[in-house]
Formats: sequence, structure tokens, C-alpha cells
Amino acid sequence: MANTTPSRYPSRGTQDKETLYQIIDEGLFCTVAFVRDGIPHQIPTGFARVENDIYIHASAKSKFIEAIAGSIVSFSIIHLDALVLAPTAFDHSFNYRSVIGFAQAVEISDPTEKLKFFNLFTDRYIPGRINDIGEPNADQVNITKIVKLSLDNAAAKVRTGDVNVTMDSDSAWCGIIPLEQHYGQPQIDHQLDQNSPTPEYIKQLIDGSGKS
Repeated sequence: MANTTPSRYPSRGTQDKETLYQIIDEGLFCTVAFVRDGIPHQIPTGFARVENDIYIHASAKSKFIEAIAGSIVSFSIIHLDALVLAPTAFDHSFNYRSVIGFAQAVEISDPTEKLKFFNLFTDRYIPGRINDIGEPNADQVNITKIVKLSLDNAAAKVRTGDVNVTMDSDSAWCGIIPLEQHYGQPQIDHQLDQNSPTPEYIKQLIDGSGKS
């Protein structure tokens, strides 16, 4: 498979599993790149990690999932943490954390394993939701395909810190501007009674979200 060592600033790269898992677990979406009929494609999609694999899903009729099952794909996850403002436009940068990997997309066909993923996936984004709405039924599981991607050939690349270039007294303002992503206030669907109480698990999600 392809080499995951960065060609530019290789010192920022690492295959440390703890770093990889932290970046992955904080991610909400990943991008999966693949080739179909000789044409490169990429699809952003939700995912969930279990140990050293990440899992994605789509409709069984999806051309995306049909194209990648059994094939080698590339996947990536990125967090943009800050804008880095330097004395010149040339030296402006970003603080970021990213993961890039290559893996064979292995389809999960066992219904019991697929159901476990459904529950994990839902509770990853909204902890406690499955207990509220119940598990997917057999028909819903059957019309969905799930594939897993190993993290064996994945690496992280991270930039943190200050501007790291020479400045003088005539320099414009320089520094970093942090960027944050968090859950906003829930908005009840218009079909429901506006007086319906917000579930406690959603309140906890909002109150404890902070930076994702």
C-alpha cells in the first residue's frame, strides 16, 4: 500500500496509536477516496471506530459502497484548530490534526455484527439515543451495507504552536485565532409539540459538548 510518511515536514507525522485514535474519535466525518471506472471519486461520510478499525455504512443500493467493497481505498480525517497569522501572507498557516490511511474495505455481512455497528454509530453521535428510539429492525439492517477499514496503514500529521517565523517591530499583528466546533442548541421539529421536553441525554450532550 501507499506510504503514509509525510513528504513535507515529516517531523509532524506520527503513527502513534494514541494520537491516531484521539484524532479519529474527535472527528465527525471522514472522506473516503476511491477509483471507479478509471475516475477518482471521494465521498464524505460518518463513521465509528472500534479498536483498530473504522466502520462506515450506506444503502445497499449505493454505488459508493458497491465500488469500495473489497477494494483498496484512501481515507482522511481533519481538524482545523487555528488560523496562524504571520508577518507575510506567504508564511500564514493553520494549526491542524489529520489522519490519512489506506485500507481494503471489508464488508460486514453478519446481521448481528451489523446491528452492533448501528447501535454504536448512533450512540457515538448522540449518546443515549438508541435507548430512546430502539434498535433498527431486521429490514433496516438488511438494506444497509457496512464496511470496515483497518488503521494498520494510517498515520497522523499535526501542526501546533505559534507562528515560528522571525518578526520585527514593524510587523502587523501576528498570532493564532483558535477555531472551535461544538453542538448548538437543539431545535424541535415543527411536526412535534413545541412543549415536548428535551430529553436529558440531549441536554447533557449540549452542556458537555465544548470543543469536539
